[in-house]
Amino acid sequence: MLSKFDQNISEGILFTDQYELVMAQLYFKMGLHERKVRFDHFFRNYPDYGMHKAGYCVNAGLEWLIDWMQNTYTTDTDIELLSQQRDSEGKAVFEKDFLEWFRENGNFSQITLKSIPEGRVVHPNVPLTIVEGPAAMAQILETALLNQLNYQILIATKACRINEAGRHQMLLEFGMRRGHDRGANAGARAALIGGADFSSNVGISHLLGYPPKGTHAHSMVQMFMALGMNEEDAFTRFAELYPADTILLVDTVDTLKSGVPNAIKVFEKMKKKGQKPLGVRLDSGDLAYLSIQTAKQLNEAGFEDVKIVLSNELDEMNIWQIITQIIEEAPIYN
Repeated sequence: MLSKFDQNISEGILFTDQYELVMAQLYFKMGLHERKVRFDHFFRNYPDYGMHKAGYCVNAGLEWLIDWMQNTYTTDTDIELLSQQRDSEGKAVFEKDFLEWFRENGNFSQITLKSIPEGRVVHPNVPLTIVEGPAAMAQILETALLNQLNYQILIATKACRINEAGRHQMLLEFGMRRGHDRGANAGARAALIGGADFSSNVGISHLLGYPPKGTHAHSMVQMFMALGMNEEDAFTRFAELYPADTILLVDTVDTLKSGVPNAIKVFEKMKKKGQKPLGVRLDSGDLAYLSIQTAKQLNEAGFEDVKIVLSNELDEMNIWQIITQIIEEAPIYN
């Protein structure tokens, strides 16, 4: 785990590649560091999903990049660390005159950034951002800019594609468990820009003004079972505590023989209290078939309005396959 000191280093002006700093020093030595330059940031191809191309991308990440630029500058610690770097022969990589200049000028106050707004559809070979300013600092900005924009553009595009494939039904972002460290926050933000309605990420949801959304994990049911209780007990207690947002995960034991029947028992208890259950969640197996059979059981029990939430490795192609299968097979069971 990084200490606060180390986090400040990793997220500050040194959040860049070594070669950016090496080139900045070269420009300084040649007297080119203050020369005004212009860099265009663009992408060459749409995301490649095998034989199927995305056909568009969604711009994202700009606000966070600008916030980072406005609050990032060279510190004494940065200069100390750079002064300690040695090349293969033991010579200092960064010389004193460059480090003195970098101490005084290591910020982005002279950089002008023009960009396509976040949330807009963007296409290959069209500049997404245009950076203008002194050569050295514009060069140092390159890696951080690509890092903070490209990932969010990728996730925003993916979220938009999934939203389209799902026919604009409710879309929740659950990526925090598989995200890359604090990149999960960037991913959640980008997903909300691209088409997700809500995120399970509590911190970023509050920061962006969204109510966080989620259900419960398999571990809750397993906890109750380990303590000598059962799946119905777990569902009952959860529903008692969260009656307005009761979505029950029904595939911990056996989806159709245990999970859904136990959920229906709990829903019947809620109905008697005047409460309205929200849904069930399917997280494994043949999601199309299980959706059809789950809907059949719910309908027969009088819970036609209860939603069926699907999760687990869903991408736009899987969603298209699930919807197609449901349309084709559901009439068979009516």
